[in-house]
Amino acid sequence: MPTNQTHHHILDIAEGLFFQRGYASVRLRDIADEIGIKHAALYYYAPGGKEDLFVQVLERSFKRHQEGMEEAIQAAGEDVRAQMQAVADWLMSQAPVNIARMSESDFHAISPANADRLSQMIFDALRLPLTEALERAQQAGIVNLDNPGLAAITFVSLVEMIHGDNAPYMTGMKSMIIDQLINMQLYGWLRR
Repeated sequence: MPTNQTHHHILDIAEGLFFQRGYASVRLRDIADEIGIKHAALYYYAPGGKEDLFVQVLERSFKRHQEGMEEAIQAAGEDVRAQMQAVADWLMSQAPVNIARMSESDFHAISPANADRLSQMIFDALRLPLTEALERAQQAGIVNLDNPGLAAITFVSLVEMIHGDNAPYMTGMKSMIIDQLINMQLYGWLRR
């Protein structure tokens, strides 16, 4: 499989189109036109066609997500609130990921084997970095969670939902909402 500059450019363009429009709405011709190459040339980089390219895009994207969140957590130090903020900041610096559309539409348009594998990969990539940070915080006696994995994926999912909301009233409010979300998750709603 080629991994040259052209291949990376194809993956960049395809990622933007797939994330923006969804798998079913993107044709290989759309990607080729955007890049300025012949449609048939894409088969050199994705011999399996559109599904092959979609799989490559998601594998690369969510590997980047996992590594990015891991690096953000490490750079934030030991403070769990700072780690959560770092994860949110990193996610907000990326294109929004429409996980609901992927599971409701995109994954139904590809082979069940690829859909299952990609679904698990995405779940792990988005959940594991913060889960591990929360488990460390729990071992240090800082948090008390029945299920750190559930807490992590809930937080990441809510951040992604906020990030993807482009309603006019959300302009300038996303940082404040995420700050409040972190406080709610860390301090709970019940009066102590």
